[in-house]
Amino acid sequence: MSPRSGWTAPQVGYCSNVHPTRDLAGLRTSIEQHFQGVRHLRGLHEQDSGLWICAHAAAQLQQASACTQFLELLDQTGLRLTSLNGFPYGEFHQGAVKAEVYLPHWADPQRLAYSLNLARILAQALPVDCHQGVISTVPLGYAATWTAPLQARADEHLNQLTAALANLHRETGKQIVFCLEMEPDCVLENTEQAIAFFQRRQRLDPNHAYLALCFDVCHQAVMFEDCYQSLARLRQAQVPVGKIQLSNAMICRLPTEDAHRRKHVLETLSTFAETTYLHQVKALDPLGRIISWPDLPAALADCSGLRELRIHFHIPLFSEHLLLPELSGSQAALAQTFDYLAAHGDFRPVLEVETYSWGVLPAQLRPTTERAQLEGIAAELRWVEDQLRQRNLLLSLKHEAYAHAL
Repeated sequence: MSPRSGWTAPQVGYCSNVHPTRDLAGLRTSIEQHFQGVRHLRGLHEQDSGLWICAHAAAQLQQASACTQFLELLDQTGLRLTSLNGFPYGEFHQGAVKAEVYLPHWADPQRLAYSLNLARILAQALPVDCHQGVISTVPLGYAATWTAPLQARADEHLNQLTAALANLHRETGKQIVFCLEMEPDCVLENTEQAIAFFQRRQRLDPNHAYLALCFDVCHQAVMFEDCYQSLARLRQAQVPVGKIQLSNAMICRLPTEDAHRRKHVLETLSTFAETTYLHQVKALDPLGRIISWPDLPAALADCSGLRELRIHFHIPLFSEHLLLPELSGSQAALAQTFDYLAAHGDFRPVLEVETYSWGVLPAQLRPTTERAQLEGIAAELRWVEDQLRQRNLLLSLKHEAYAHAL
């Protein structure tokens, strides 16, 4: 590993989809209050961020004057914009988001238009010493409603996207790469599917270099994947990974001998069932095959005889146990990810904490004030710094750009 291989503290950022923003005014307020609040808590002069810019705000930022003011705000607040979250399109915090978060999917031209807006914004906002930016996006769509005709339209929209990104690269000198984010119950939910998808794209799309993968640790832990081995398989298959989202899944280990204790564990787990987000659940049957439920309530009603449930619920990174010893995080998957980074000094993706569900945790775990939530996010970022430091991956050098992340 190169002695310069690693990340500085400012390069360890977080995804702002944890903060509600409905338009450009809300985005500005969030940057001024939330982003700066976390940065100050960390004692940093500047900090990378994977902003979430909703479709409405992205459209507003296509106006030259609005974009100029936005770039000035980034500079004033010490926000180095190296990455965007382009997964949620619209409202992400009010009402029942659930499977609506996958809409518009990649077969819908609205997804293409939104993505191109984001690409133009990031190309202008990238720091002068940074020649590449990444944007995470939907893994095509929700598998339960996906069809062959939708796949054909999605392929065409992705062709249009990569061609436009190639033109943008020639015009600006900035390479913007879209990273499809595998997620349970989506068209791309596991490493095998991702490899097949990218190998097909690499055969058919002359501009395939503008597509990569976003590897979300929580998602792959829910899928019972060993994250070290998954990243190794992706590397061997020459699938580029532009971003790693550091996130922590819930694991519920169910007692098999004590019926009373099992009932108590399930009752406690039920307090994590909430109405805003999908919390997909996976388990293994006695033959090692994956069993799936689309949301936590369905799993709670139908998990007899199973020993372990893995739940798509982004809990704080530092959480080892939640309320009961049987309810834990997937920190082993995070350790596998950090170990892989330590063993591959030429692999340097954007690292981003993504814990968007602080506001829907059970009452006993939920921050009661905005300040407490910002302190929780800062604590997650310090936890990541500690993990990097333990593996000699935390640099004390001056900020270094992601010019060669892929």
